[in-house]
Amino acid sequence: MANSQDIKPTFFRTNQTRKIFPKFSFKPENIPLGDSLSLCLGAHWGLIERGKHYEIMKPIQGFPQCTAANEKIIWNDDDSIYGVDIPAWKQTMHEIDCNYEDCSDYCKSKYDGVFVKGVNKNVCYSYEILDGICLVVKYDPLKDEYFYHGGCFPGNNIYKLVPATPGEEVNFYNVEIEIRELNDPIAQAGELTDYGYSFGYFWRVILKLLIFAVIGLIGYSCYLIYKAKKKKADGPQVIKDLSANEEKHDE
Repeated sequence: MANSQDIKPTFFRTNQTRKIFPKFSFKPENIPLGDSLSLCLGAHWGLIERGKHYEIMKPIQGFPQCTAANEKIIWNDDDSIYGVDIPAWKQTMHEIDCNYEDCSDYCKSKYDGVFVKGVNKNVCYSYEILDGICLVVKYDPLKDEYFYHGGCFPGNNIYKLVPATPGEEVNFYNVEIEIRELNDPIAQAGELTDYGYSFGYFWRVILKLLIFAVIGLIGYSCYLIYKAKKKKADGPQVIKDLSANEEKHDE
């Protein structure tokens, strides 16, 4: 992965994921598959001028412990147990009420799934498969460390799943993985929009604030004009009164 990557000052990207994830086969004879095992994704970083040498890179701090590290799974001694859990696919089971002859079509049309006849119930299985991974990290210049900040998909998610199609087989050879620094423009836009990258709500809020600000300025301007006119109207009256007092004093 280190030799097939796109590196910029604020982000890393690669899509070379061959032989990393298990193969997914959405065929009736394989159903139910269950959920895939979650992979543990961690990350290290280093300066570009030092070259792509994993041995001298520093781990990104702040990752939680991976779920798989708590289970009875063979774990290499030199592999970190800290990272984020990434599933290759997730299974959803739907109990359906249908006539046996129509169950398969109903399952496919409503859930894009595969029907399985159970002993006491009819079950439709649908799946979502991995379509991308994106993490946000934050650099601390005082500690000279990067810290895990969250995901960069809607809802702060670290991975994106899409519906699988019955009969589909997926090898996950080209899953795009991105790691973005918090000051990256895309990450900044994501922070403003909950990583939905839709500025509709954001700009509506800004527009409302501007409208209130304009109304306030208009109101304040009207008040100042009123005060100025009142002062102008009251000015001669004060002088007239003073003149009248002077005349009385002379008498």
